[in-house]
Amino acid sequence: MSGLDQTNARPEICIIGRCRFESGIGSITYSLCEALARNFPVCVLPTEPDIRTWDHVMLPSGRIIPVCKDTSALKVSIFCDVLWNGQYDFNLHLLPGHTLNYAHIVFDSDELPSRWVSEINERFHLAIVCSPHLVKTLRNSRVERPIACVPIALDLEPLLVEPFEPPRAGRTRFCSVAAFHPRKGTRLLIDAFAERFAGRSDVELVLHSNIAFGDTFTRMQRLIDDLGLTNVKASHGPLSVADKNALIRNSDVFVNFSRGEGYSIGPREAMALGKPLVLSDVGGHADLAGQPGVFMVPTAFSVPGRYPEIDNLVFGEQRVVETSAVAEALEQARAYAQSEENARTAQARRSRAADFTFTRLSTSFAELINPDISRFRSLRPQPRDVSIPEEFRARVRQTLGRSAARVASVRRTLTPAYDAGFFSVFNAFMSHLVWDLQEDRCHGVFPDWDVGRLIEREGTTKFTSFCYGKPSEGNVWLKLFQPLYGYTEAEMNDRDFLYANATFPAMRHNEKREPLMTYVHAYKLYQSRDFAFWRQQYHKVFAEHVRLRPELAAEIDAFAARNLKAGFMIAAHVRHPSHVMEQPNAAMAHNQVYIDRIHQTLRRRGIDADRGDWGLFLATDQDRVVRQFRDEFGEHVVCFTDVRRTSIEEDARFESMSEADRKKEGQQVQHLVAANPETWTTRMAWEVIRDAYAMARCHLLLHVVSNISTAVAYMNPDVELELCRA
Repeated sequence: MSGLDQTNARPEICIIGRCRFESGIGSITYSLCEALARNFPVCVLPTEPDIRTWDHVMLPSGRIIPVCKDTSALKVSIFCDVLWNGQYDFNLHLLPGHTLNYAHIVFDSDELPSRWVSEINERFHLAIVCSPHLVKTLRNSRVERPIACVPIALDLEPLLVEPFEPPRAGRTRFCSVAAFHPRKGTRLLIDAFAERFAGRSDVELVLHSNIAFGDTFTRMQRLIDDLGLTNVKASHGPLSVADKNALIRNSDVFVNFSRGEGYSIGPREAMALGKPLVLSDVGGHADLAGQPGVFMVPTAFSVPGRYPEIDNLVFGEQRVVETSAVAEALEQARAYAQSEENARTAQARRSRAADFTFTRLSTSFAELINPDISRFRSLRPQPRDVSIPEEFRARVRQTLGRSAARVASVRRTLTPAYDAGFFSVFNAFMSHLVWDLQEDRCHGVFPDWDVGRLIEREGTTKFTSFCYGKPSEGNVWLKLFQPLYGYTEAEMNDRDFLYANATFPAMRHNEKREPLMTYVHAYKLYQSRDFAFWRQQYHKVFAEHVRLRPELAAEIDAFAARNLKAGFMIAAHVRHPSHVMEQPNAAMAHNQVYIDRIHQTLRRRGIDADRGDWGLFLATDQDRVVRQFRDEFGEHVVCFTDVRRTSIEEDARFESMSEADRKKEGQQVQHLVAANPETWTTRMAWEVIRDAYAMARCHLLLHVVSNISTAVAYMNPDVELELCRA
């Protein structure tokens, strides 16, 4: 496999639910399938018998989800239909007995049916709810399983990017999209609207539902007619997503006064368009409170929670708002919609709606299966509504393993060491870290810098460039940096741990995706208009994940405190002439170019070259360069002294070669060391890293084309870079 598999082939996670996605309960199936499929291969087991005969279903997003025909390979099942809907409901028999079973629970009363509670405690290992108030409902109902809260993810991104449409001047349209069911408070809404706006031509109310329970719609239409409400329109029946969105888009205020809400999708869709809301202060509505333009109507009294669709039984209580309070809130919302403040605060409402998008919630859904995934995605905003307690995470790890290792799909990228200089290998890792971690299917990027495995892959010890560790030292990363993502050194040295659910990128994959990052094209990178943005992008990921070993970081800090304290610090990265093949036009800047640039820079800044408050950090692999720069700038020059550099005699031998031989790879310091496996050492890597970290602490870097200069550019994106050319 050349990379992370984005298909749903060989799924081990199954969503059991309704696959007619236009209903509220169908939206939960859509949410789980779409969000989890971004992270793992998934399949669906429809609770509609006719759809179970299909080969696949297509989500509204266009994603293809296979229909499960054989449950034997499954490791996880998530049941998201109504848990039990009366004595003729046998959907729970679809639940496999051998999987880790999650129950996704949505309910709009304050007490679950006792049958639901017994089924959760007996058939399921874990429970998921979509609103914080439901955690309390489940606990008060004596659900014993660990409970996580993750909101239903909604396809709101298309709505969020639409321009905000303010109301037409002097005209306000209220809209409600909710099931025509006695619990939804539609009659109360009509009564309140009639009390305040009957006969008004400047105010109207539009009501729609995909579902009408019993004769609710008939009775509601009769009420509208009896009250003579010519400014109220009601309809029911299936609407396409486009038509439903148009209905909300063409309204000015969204309203819902249900007695209880497990979640309530309509208000979130309206918020995504920036619409003000008027809601009963119950259940999932309360999650939206506190935003400008969201009017919450307090409840006045309780009523029994009667469910005609569940054998007409009563479960707990629900809360009702008063007609007069609704009428007052509608009037306040109408005035708000017509005010200038409506447009000013629309973005705040839309920002809150963004918390319920697939993009914002996909990692939270992935944590339900892989509780350790947030280690890799800590730069992503954490949704405020998500709560996954440690007891939930522990139960998942117990069955699926740490990082869900027992769910066998490729989810990690391993970046190997290869025959190149240290920062070529490091930059390849950084490129995958920056880009792969943006992929939902990637659950980690790890360096596999084990020299023994490098030799095994290459089939030789005759390397041109790599000389940065020995086979006995394990993962060379750990000799230089702290373990990644909070893992241990033992884990990052464990081949089985690293290789579980992992793949190496295809050969040259990194260069195809990020070609300008290699020294072959780095000159184009430095000249690119996007270079400044690129530096910030890479720095953010570098700062989040890459940390030196404490003793090495302390060495850098001590050196900087002693030597990099001048008011203006220049860094000069002077490379050996044998690196000429990396430079534009195959010509290396002569040492005098650097010296002249330093004098020019000091004059431009009004700094006295002899007595001014400035310093020069010199990074070079040649002894004679150190001597030349100290002869020129004296005590202003600082560098690391415990470094293996080419001697003056070695440079003389290099210069005695023919021009063709001098341009061949194999003459730089690390190449000379690489030729002898006995001299391979992580010390060489540390000397290069140490120079880079020191250069990154300076104000100006004079450099040529190199992987080291590229790394310094993102290690500190505020360093001014100045390319030196022949």
